[in-house]
Parts: sequence; structure tokens; C-alpha cells
Amino acid sequence: MQEAMRDSEFAAAIPTSWTGIVAGYFGGPNAAHVWALDTEWGRFPKNKKLPIWVGGYDGLGEAGQAIESLYWLGVPRGCYVALDMETRVDKTYVEKFVGCMQYAGFGVFVYGSASTVFGNPKGNGYWVADYAGVGPFMYTGARLTQYADPASGSGGNWDSSTVKPWTAAFGAWWK
Repeated sequence: MQEAMRDSEFAAAIPTSWTGIVAGYFGGPNAAHVWALDTEWGRFPKNKKLPIWVGGYDGLGEAGQAIESLYWLGVPRGCYVALDMETRVDKTYVEKFVGCMQYAGFGVFVYGSASTVFGNPKGNGYWVADYAGVGPFMYTGARLTQYADPASGSGGNWDSSTVKPWTAAFGAWWK
């Protein structure tokens, strides 16, 4: 396995020379910083992209907001998004958010800590955060694994993730 995706609160933390997948925030009531279309998402015109929604507590209402935000960003239906749950387990919220997003034509990866994420419905797959200190690896049962963050001494101001090879090569990424 090798690093396939980088994400960061601020797009400027990821070098424009990076050719892999980039992930950034497009909304959510708990998003600390939402990437701007031109100045942040626009830094990576040729990269595959994964927009991240930071979950709150109104699954249906937030899914509607997410769909509207994706429309304004120009993200076509059929693309993946991520739902950031961190350490929270909330089956009802995730089911409502994922169900509405899938009905609108978007696939959803449910993101969270390895200790909690599997307590949530998986949507179109899990994106597991596990900083085991073993370098790039794929967590069993996941489609993506975040294995390093800046605090772990990874060398950059971004988080690093592996992505299942088929998903990375042929998945429905925003381009």
C-alpha cells in the first residue's frame, strides 16, 4: 500500500505538486474551515477530489444543505463525498444523511476513528482513522485508511490515507 490521498483543514497545506486524491471540507455545522471553490479546491484542477461534510445532528436537513453545496461547487451526481463523524456513533443521523445523499445520487464514505466508526452504518464504505504508526496500510473492513496526521510526524501539514486500489483507480471521484 502507498499514500493515495491527502486531506487538510486548509488546502494550502497540501503542495500543488501532489498528484493523488485531495480531500477537503465543503460544509457541515462542525466544519472548522470550508474550502473556497476557486482559491482552495481550484489549487488542484487535475486531482481527484473528495468533499468532506462534518456531521452535526440533523441528518435530513444537513443532507439537503450538502446537496445544495455540492451543486454550487459543480460536483456532479455520482461522485463520492465523506461524512466526518470523528468519534461519534449516531446510527439514526448517519442513516438519514446517507440515505438522502444516495437518493440524490452521491456515494458516501463514513469517516471516523477505528474505535468507533464501525458502530455507524457504512454507507458506501468506511474511511477509518488509525494512527498505528506502521506506515501506509489498509484497515480490515475499510475502503480508505487514514494512517498518519501531522502530529504523528508524517512530515507534512496534512493527513495521509491509503485507498483500495480499485476505488482509487475507478471510483466515482470529483474531478
